[in-house]
Amino acid sequence: MKSLVGLIFILLSGLVQSQLIFRNDFGPLDIQPLFPESQGVFTLPDEPAANRLQWLLDQFSVDQTSLAEINNQFSANWLSQISATDTQAFIQSIRDSYPQAKITDLVALSPMEAFVFIEGDTGNTGFIRLQALYSANQGINFLQVQGRDDVVQFPEDNNLSLTEAITKFASLAANTGVLVAYINDDNQCQIIDAHNPSQLLATGSLFKPWVLGGLAEAIDQGLLSPSQNVEFVASERVFNNTLVNLEPLGTQFKLVDLATLMLGNSDNTATDLVHETVGRTVIDAYIDVSGVDDADVLKPMLSVNEQFHLFFSFNLATASGFISDTETNQLNFINNQIVPLGPVTNFPFTNDSLLTAGSWRASPLDICNNMATLRMYERGSLARQVVDRAYGAQAAQFRIRPNWDRVWYKGGSLVSGATGYHVLTHAWLLEDNGRWPIVVVGMTNDSSGGIDADNGVFKVQSVLARILELADQGL
Repeated sequence: MKSLVGLIFILLSGLVQSQLIFRNDFGPLDIQPLFPESQGVFTLPDEPAANRLQWLLDQFSVDQTSLAEINNQFSANWLSQISATDTQAFIQSIRDSYPQAKITDLVALSPMEAFVFIEGDTGNTGFIRLQALYSANQGINFLQVQGRDDVVQFPEDNNLSLTEAITKFASLAANTGVLVAYINDDNQCQIIDAHNPSQLLATGSLFKPWVLGGLAEAIDQGLLSPSQNVEFVASERVFNNTLVNLEPLGTQFKLVDLATLMLGNSDNTATDLVHETVGRTVIDAYIDVSGVDDADVLKPMLSVNEQFHLFFSFNLATASGFISDTETNQLNFINNQIVPLGPVTNFPFTNDSLLTAGSWRASPLDICNNMATLRMYERGSLARQVVDRAYGAQAAQFRIRPNWDRVWYKGGSLVSGATGYHVLTHAWLLEDNGRWPIVVVGMTNDSSGGIDADNGVFKVQSVLARILELADQGL
């Protein structure tokens, strides 16, 4: 009898484990890859970067690229630095190194940037990183081709179990949170393994999916349209280098394209344009229903410029007082003290301690629950299409997108010029038809900036790559 009970327990345990991977009742097979592939060829969207990438790929099948073609396909800015003749020679060198090259992994694609892994018919592998302007002739403004393999993991991480990988991740910074979970049919995040899954940590740009949620809600309510134009205005320009900032003021961007740049490139100017278009009231209302444990932690949702003003425009006592104040007082401070300053253009203060203690914060479970909420928009709806395009623009690492029907990714960082990374975060949703959606979140905070020490950024990527590999293998 004891042996029979043991056998039943083993069988039931195996059933539970299999249900973490394969669902018994998964409904319609509704997940269509964002970039469909047929016979080894990806179907790319009609967008500036994708169109220029397709042109470049076509050049690998012809004998030579004409100077007229180069003048037509590249921006004036590129050609002012690299002549058409030198560009022609550069393309020929790519053609020679990767004959008949094909994309094997479309890592990232937004309207203004592509990052793809390629392989020539001689077996040579490498990546292409291409940027295209949004306006003017939408010409190629940046092009990098570099040989490399697709390995991200360090050898010492290759055989880690899930628990071992999580334990190692927990040691990579002063404060860490890591979550591996699945989303069940009730749209609830169920923990598979974790370290500090409920701990609030600074997110860096991983706050932007809540801005996307506000946009999705506004679209779902008919308040905004994905195809409507949004003007690039000076009041929303963020000082740091962004793709949107390459365009002249007055450029008209489709709202869906700004959302995709916000998530796919973490473009801060795109973020502030979306934040302003949607409105803080709508974004904050979305936060209330997004599944976070305490919505007041993220509300009022600051734009990038507003957050940067706390870092650079006020003394530490004033900025810290804002952070600990009531929401009503915070809104008054934003409207009366921050907004009149306009975009950040000078830096009288450097409040490095606020990078972890006074910026956007959420827990790994909050991030998972928000992903689960964003999945709930009706299949085929405009809101769902915008969420899929924006959240699916970036996979962040090689060997991820080819293994799943749907990949969502967003990460974030906050860096001090003096001490390096204080915040480094990553989060993926990985989904296949017929399998439970898997969420992997890894968050590191260190008020001393220690994440950047001893190749810490790459160690974080390596351990997460192992966890992602285990997710693909069924954990």
